[in-house]
Amino acid sequence: MQDYKAAARDFIDNEKQFHLGAIPTEQSNPLTRGLSGKIKKDTAEGVKTILAADKYIPEVSENCFKSKEFDKLVKDIRRCMDEGRRVIFSSVGASGRMALQLDSTWRLFWHQLILKLPLRAETFVKMACVTDSFMTGGDRACVRSVENFEDYMTFGARQTEDSGIKVGDVLVVLAECGLSSSTVGSAIRGDEMGISTYYFYCNPKEVLCEHLERARKVFAREGITFVPLFAGNMAVAGSTRMQVTTIELLVAGAALEVAAWGWLKDNLSPEELEAVGAKALDPVEYSRSFSKLVKDMCSVEALENMAKAVEYEADTYTRGGLITYITHDYLQDILTDTTERQPTFTLPPFRRTDDHTSPLSWAYAKDPLYPASVAWNHIIRRPLKGLDWTKEDYIAMNAAQAIVDNPPKVGSEELSYYDLGWSDDATRYSQHPARLVLVDVDGRSAHNGVKDWYDKYIGKFDGGLILRLGDIPDEKLGENELRIPVKLPHTLMELMPHVFVKLAFNLLSTATMAKMGRVWSNWMIQVLPTNKKLIDRSTRIIAELAHISYEQACEEFFKSYFGRPKDQEYRESYVVETLKRLGVDPDADA
Repeated sequence: MQDYKAAARDFIDNEKQFHLGAIPTEQSNPLTRGLSGKIKKDTAEGVKTILAADKYIPEVSENCFKSKEFDKLVKDIRRCMDEGRRVIFSSVGASGRMALQLDSTWRLFWHQLILKLPLRAETFVKMACVTDSFMTGGDRACVRSVENFEDYMTFGARQTEDSGIKVGDVLVVLAECGLSSSTVGSAIRGDEMGISTYYFYCNPKEVLCEHLERARKVFAREGITFVPLFAGNMAVAGSTRMQVTTIELLVAGAALEVAAWGWLKDNLSPEELEAVGAKALDPVEYSRSFSKLVKDMCSVEALENMAKAVEYEADTYTRGGLITYITHDYLQDILTDTTERQPTFTLPPFRRTDDHTSPLSWAYAKDPLYPASVAWNHIIRRPLKGLDWTKEDYIAMNAAQAIVDNPPKVGSEELSYYDLGWSDDATRYSQHPARLVLVDVDGRSAHNGVKDWYDKYIGKFDGGLILRLGDIPDEKLGENELRIPVKLPHTLMELMPHVFVKLAFNLLSTATMAKMGRVWSNWMIQVLPTNKKLIDRSTRIIAELAHISYEQACEEFFKSYFGRPKDQEYRESYVVETLKRLGVDPDADA
């Protein structure tokens, strides 16, 4: 065993910039406290408790929509459209996957518009290429977290340079909570290069600057436009895939729609505008639509059926089974949620097609309309981007020796090893109960062969479910249906349905894990420590629940971390192992 005491002492003494206990989004949310106990007794009540954490998003987003910063962003996007410049989204983790989604959704809108107005095809193709994106770790991080990459400002700066961004372009950094070094490095490098740079952050500025040197560095940049979006603590402490990414998606997505609508009104004829068939909302209406969305999700029918979906998944996983979702229109939305389950709940990640021994991911997502390579084209809608960095590159960026000695496989070809296409993947029904879930939104996304694929392959699974979300037609698609009825406005890029699907799947996965005891009160005790931020979070959870000092908790964490073979990292979280060793029952009600 490595010297765990020395590792703990090094983390305590030399990594103080990753001691994040004073940061609000890393703390327990009073609105969801006791979640694990509630959901074990009443699933629907537990679901409602998780939704309570979205309470402040409407007010915070509405304030943002009325701000000069939002107005400036919309004008900057419009300028890029008029001048042939680019708007590049950058982030890490769950927000990084969302950065790619914003880019993809923009491109999809313009590509689809060509079918309505074919004589505008050349112009619309140019408009589709206005946006671009990159995330920490490259596109492979879409399917699996890249260990430790977010800890380096140099990595974010290098990816910004590699993006080919130029003066006149716009860089939108979705900085999650303002904690990740890579996003700070990206924003600072963009500003140094003279790029119009925006920095979305979801913690109080004064708290970030008081405790984090990297925060002081980025907020000292007078050329950056800062967009504050702190909407309270996360539903599950530290799980920024929840409220943080929701409000960022809402605000950044609205900016894209408002800018696009302004361009369309100025450049299309009245008849062409009518053919477009949708428009953007007045910015504050997005906040009000979100408020109505949460209210509708708290209806008796929605809560009861969401609870049934949670119980369906919990039963599947508890018995050692697998869930496979199929959809085309919302594959990227669902993919983002299923990928993020790995570090949040210490679950096996998606498995490469050439790997026949690693554990299978509990949940998976497939596109039933296309083979894998084409499916990836539809998900990302731009050439795949990897990080083809050399050993010398990592040395120049001051990477840890472990990365220099064994660079992760994050090259451009990596996504080709993950088959999300229409293939008959026998691994998805190799463990029982194996269940197939078709996701339909607004009665629109089970068309063009999606339901046909479900009907063709359902016999190979142990059962199936049709999960229907949104404005659902009366006609049923199948016998085993669950309906979550919500009426949403349909805008240019269908922003609110995308927000809804994100909210629904974050809710489904979080509630399922809480139902299974993988959350204690509202603490994510099954966290997988893939970076220094998560090592700190693991330590704080141990200290909180075992009632010991941070220093002792850190030592106990590293004792567990170094005491287990690498191939057993998904057995259970190091937090849970440590708590059990210290005599704390992580399965007990909070």
